[in-house]
Amino acid sequence: MSGSTQPIVTGSLHRIAPLRGSENYNMWRVQMEDILTDLDLYGYVDLSNPLPDDKSSDYESALKSWAASDRKALSNIRLRVDGSVLTHIQGCKTSADAWDILAATFQVKGTVGLIDLRRKLFSRRMAESEEVEEHIQRMREWFEQINQIAPGSLTEVDWITTLVASLPDSWDAFTQSISLEFTAGDANKLANEISDLRSRILAEAHRRNTRSIDAMAFISTSKTNQKQTGQTNDQTRVKNKDKTSSKCNNCGKIGHRAAECWSPGGGAYKHEDKDYQSDQGEGYDQDTPNRKFSIKGEFRIDNGRLNITDWDGSDEADIANLTF
Repeated sequence: MSGSTQPIVTGSLHRIAPLRGSENYNMWRVQMEDILTDLDLYGYVDLSNPLPDDKSSDYESALKSWAASDRKALSNIRLRVDGSVLTHIQGCKTSADAWDILAATFQVKGTVGLIDLRRKLFSRRMAESEEVEEHIQRMREWFEQINQIAPGSLTEVDWITTLVASLPDSWDAFTQSISLEFTAGDANKLANEISDLRSRILAEAHRRNTRSIDAMAFISTSKTNQKQTGQTNDQTRVKNKDKTSSKCNNCGKIGHRAAECWSPGGGAYKHEDKDYQSDQGEGYDQDTPNRKFSIKGEFRIDNGRLNITDWDGSDEADIANLTF
């Protein structure tokens, strides 16, 4: 885990990630050197500001002032280490003692440490889900630690080349489009080329993250539409269910409505009207009343034909037939 993702500790106006162990000691040490220098306390840590001479005339006051400043340096160190690390230095009386113990405990040294760091650096492969900035920071920490143990053993070109090689397979199109040819004879130009390549990697990571966010937004919208469609289908099923349980007002059966009923009197009923004959057809007797109508003013629609009668109970009735 990188320092940027860890809890931040505060001392005065300086905020850094706490020392957790060997994995972030190198970065922590550099930051602490800067903090103590800014507070004019680093001289007590590296002993460039030693104890006052006990033979001086103002020894007592000088010693008191020195002890107070050294105690401030020790407090700043303790406030910026993790609880598990604090156990190593909680009994220290001076800032120099605490500083030396932390270096002896967590600073990677020797051949074994160098081999382990080089193995980590050159075998590291970034995961698809990993943040590029965290990956770059971790690779840089290992690079710096290796050069502290064996100064000059790795160059900036080695670092940027290893970084490109550590990118996941999904970056192959990007890695094949960049150039790893650098200007070795000009230090300034070389530094700019390495910086530009690092910036291109970060820009590509940003583009990929943006595209991923857009894709997630599209999927979310599609799911919402599918949900709405599902609700509509559910409503249709409920409607159909209501229809299958309804009772016909025409025939009294369950499963349909009167408008869909095929029985006589229903909306879907089809039959031959034997009472109706065309007024121009054969055998049509105008004196024969239409016995379908027994109530004065009754009308009825049969298969697209409207029959209207005005019958007062006599043998004659006014009948009108409309076909549409």
